[in-house]
Amino acid sequence: MACASASDCWTAATYLDNTTGTYLNLIEHWDGSSWAIVSSPNVTETRGEVLTGVTCVSASDCWAVGSSFSGINYFTLIEHWDGTSWSIVTSSGDSAAQYNNELKGVRCTSSSDCWAVGDFHDDGNIQGDNFPSKIEHWDGTAWTVVTSPTAPSITGPVANYLNAVTCVSASDCWAVGQYNAVGGRVGEFQPLIEHWDGTAWNIVTSPSANTSDGNYLNGVTCTSQSDCWSVGYYITVAGDRQTLIEQWDGSSWAVVSSPNAVVSGPDNSLNGVTCVSASECWAIGYTSDTVNTPDNQNLIERWDGTSWTIVTSPNRSATDNRLKAVTCVSASDCWAVGISAVGIGTSDDPAVLGQQSQTLTEHYGLPFVQLNAAASRKAHGSAGTFDINLPLTGTPSIECRSGGVNDQYMMVFTFANPLASVDGASVTSGTGSVATSYIDSTEPHNYIVNLSGVTNAQVLKVDLTNVSDSAGDFSSAVSASMGVLIGDVNGSRDVDSADVFLVRQQTLQTVTNSNFRDDINASGDIDSADVFLVRKQTLTSLP
Repeated sequence: MACASASDCWTAATYLDNTTGTYLNLIEHWDGSSWAIVSSPNVTETRGEVLTGVTCVSASDCWAVGSSFSGINYFTLIEHWDGTSWSIVTSSGDSAAQYNNELKGVRCTSSSDCWAVGDFHDDGNIQGDNFPSKIEHWDGTAWTVVTSPTAPSITGPVANYLNAVTCVSASDCWAVGQYNAVGGRVGEFQPLIEHWDGTAWNIVTSPSANTSDGNYLNGVTCTSQSDCWSVGYYITVAGDRQTLIEQWDGSSWAVVSSPNAVVSGPDNSLNGVTCVSASECWAIGYTSDTVNTPDNQNLIERWDGTSWTIVTSPNRSATDNRLKAVTCVSASDCWAVGISAVGIGTSDDPAVLGQQSQTLTEHYGLPFVQLNAAASRKAHGSAGTFDINLPLTGTPSIECRSGGVNDQYMMVFTFANPLASVDGASVTSGTGSVATSYIDSTEPHNYIVNLSGVTNAQVLKVDLTNVSDSAGDFSSAVSASMGVLIGDVNGSRDVDSADVFLVRQQTLQTVTNSNFRDDINASGDIDSADVFLVRKQTLTSLP
């Protein structure tokens, strides 16, 4: 996962479509208030797709990478967010001589400098040839394959796998994973760390926690050129998984002591790592004691500048919880994502998880303020004040009333707790401006935003920034949207004869909560002036 700001985060993964039995892309977005699924393209709807890495340069420039499956082969998959939609971008990394092409991680230093790493092989049937990891580079125009080195062979040909990549600058990037002598023991995986110096990728010596059994690196991050961390796990002689953390001090990589939630149990694994500073880092994964129970529980560890310690983390499921990725916007704003499930075992195979796995999102920091409701409010003369409720998710409601001479509208945000402070409000989408905004002195649960210069036939979005409530909760951004279409009294997104009929039918009736939408000019009377307004707007539509 990745964040461009506190109110702009992305996570990319996969989901199983039970109707077709096909795995398809899953991309979700955090807008400062809530997570929502965002449409993302698939190569086809009948072959498997999976996204395993995402990064952002800005709010309008993000990349997601992974692979797509067809027949017996995998192909690299790269998608781009331009601020409006996700689209598939051609990858040049696949060739006829390669099989199972996969990209696992991606990182950018600018809009014209991105790296994606992964691997390729021939379905585990290499015969006598070494093969390197897969590295691709984006130069602002196209993705191209960049030569990556092959780790030294233990016994026979060598398989190289890269799982994650990070960059300090355009001339200082790290990629981590593992390599294996395919002709040797299956468990002979050793850490693989590669470095980009601005000219070429080179293998850098990395230590192993156990030289005779498996060592795997799943995540990497840096705070500076002389402070980087990589996390994963190693396999003991007894076959148990134990956490593996390594640190770069500017000269060499060294194994750093890390705790295990289950010291003698078979499963402690770290999947991701992020740092806010040299003295504050987080590593996430999961732990399982299959000797006593088949359940997986989340594992979160914190670096305080001196040592790594386990930090208590919540579990949503009683049977299976696994955190896969982590990122921080600040010391008090971190996200971890993964899966939780019911009634499944400890396998990492998505096919085993099947339909029982669900997305899991956890947040570290102050609890978010809770927005209970939003409304567009107008006073209808002596008839009273009436609200059009604005849903917090999904399709915006239609404000069909006119803004009067100054095109003035009022939006009311209602929170669960009384408000302590709000930095301000702004129109972030659509045409209009904030005239005034303030906490309602008579009802501090409400925040009032008065809008001017609002044009017709548009969707308007208003954001509140740095919202704090009396309970100490905080959100960097809270938003609500409304469609503005004068005369659309039935909310169909079109003004037509049906709207004219409804207004004429209510002419001379008392304005009440059931017909106030027909009082288009909010005068307090439904009359010929309202009929004139709706007829004038006939054939206008909401885009």
